Amino acid sequence: MSGNKLAQGMILCVSGPSGVGKGTVIEAFMKRREDFSLSISMTTRKPRGQEQDGVEYYFCNTEKFQELIREKEILEFDIYSGEYYGTPVGPIREYVRNQQNVILDITIDGAIQVKKIFPQAVMVFLLPPAISTLRERLLKRSTESESEIETRIKQAEIEISQAKKFEYAILNDRIDDTVARLEAIVLAEESKFDRQASQFAHLFKMIE
Repeated sequence: MSGNKLAQGMILCVSGPSGVGKGTVIEAFMKRREDFSLSISMTTRKPRGQEQDGVEYYFCNTEKFQELIREKEILEFDIYSGEYYGTPVGPIREYVRNQQNVILDITIDGAIQVKKIFPQAVMVFLLPPAISTLRERLLKRSTESESEIETRIKQAEIEISQAKKFEYAILNDRIDDTVARLEAIVLAEESKFDRQASQFAHLFKMIE
């Protein structure tokens, strides 16, 4: 299902603590809203296999990435195994300019930076039903040791306290319910007058 063409593209930021299920929610949402594109991260690592620049990642060298950081053209970034990974600002500007919708799976700090640059961005925070549920999800992933998981849980508790900085919050208990709520948020945002003003212009001309 696709939404209406708006005067400007929507920037939808989805954040939350590690293990809350952002990726799963976004994947399910995009199957129902094909008019949204997923923001692509930038990295300094080399492409693997059949990976293509601008498809899986934007690939660049370390010098270029550091230059973009200095120019504040990277919203947020992390370093894994000596390689940079981050969210570039430029492609998001292009989505907005081309009146396209974009969804970001982004860190909390990154989402806050997006809001500073793009005040019209819609910020959604996903919350776990309980901290114990978050711990169970992290254990099921089997990608980290117990001590690493406990570190993530402590970080998650700090991150959850940041939820009040977001416009919307969804308790991610059942995936279908979460996606339905996310769709409802998008529909409400699409229905705001300022996002549709150009479509209504002819009506106001008729009554002037």
